[in-house]
Amino acid sequence: MVLYGWKGPCAHRSETGSLHLTEITTKAVQGFVAYLVGGGRSRKTVENELLTLSSLLRTARAWGYACGDFRFADLTLPREGVKREPRCFTDDEVRKIIASAPEPLSTIVAITAVLGLRIGETLALRRSDIDFAKHVIRIRQSLDGATRIPGAVKSKASSADLPMSRELETRLRAHLLRHDGVSELLFVNRRGRPLSANKLREKQLHPLLAKLGIERGGFHSLRHGAASSLLADGATPAVVQRQLRHSDARITLEVYGHVIGDEQRSVVQNRSARLVN
Repeated sequence: MVLYGWKGPCAHRSETGSLHLTEITTKAVQGFVAYLVGGGRSRKTVENELLTLSSLLRTARAWGYACGDFRFADLTLPREGVKREPRCFTDDEVRKIIASAPEPLSTIVAITAVLGLRIGETLALRRSDIDFAKHVIRIRQSLDGATRIPGAVKSKASSADLPMSRELETRLRAHLLRHDGVSELLFVNRRGRPLSANKLREKQLHPLLAKLGIERGGFHSLRHGAASSLLADGATPAVVQRQLRHSDARITLEVYGHVIGDEQRSVVQNRSARLVN
């Protein structure tokens, strides 16, 4: 059995530039790590690649193939780089964007920012997903950025009913009055096709940000801003996890662990008042 496409240290032995499974040793894998790092991959990406390779080897052995082996402990992995905090639109910036954006961009931004949705989830919303009786918005699908075809959400946890605020209800009712009544999707272009997130960002959002003097960011910055604002307002990580629909609370803490909430500020201030004159 041959692992195609990996041009590692032993690649010269094969005309295809690929490694036989028996040639996958710790030394060969270390060369693979060096190749990934040289291509600018992060430590996390390298670890994910190695986990995939390890799983492949386990499966190959279970099928009776002769395989090489490697140990994670014997590999030298890149150090963790300095993490860049994600671009987050502040609440003040979001208010300015919503107030200045034309429709339907204004409503799209409002929904995305308030609920912390992924832009594909916002653009995939259907009229049937809006439940005014129960005051919920159902997240059940996501729009593919390349094909503009609605498909499954990112994970099982991503499918959820989220609370509809009074302000969003008012906006959605007004939007439905402008709706063509033909398309099931809430947001479509003049030809009745799903909106393109890329075109919205490049042709409407970014020019608007430049006009308002707001640092450039994408639609995902609205999601980041929602999470950061909720945590800063004192919401627990568990609540933010449910709202953003992360599959694990550790994801929430890993991405937004830099946010200092009101409760944390309060306890630090109380301690400081007791200790420092």
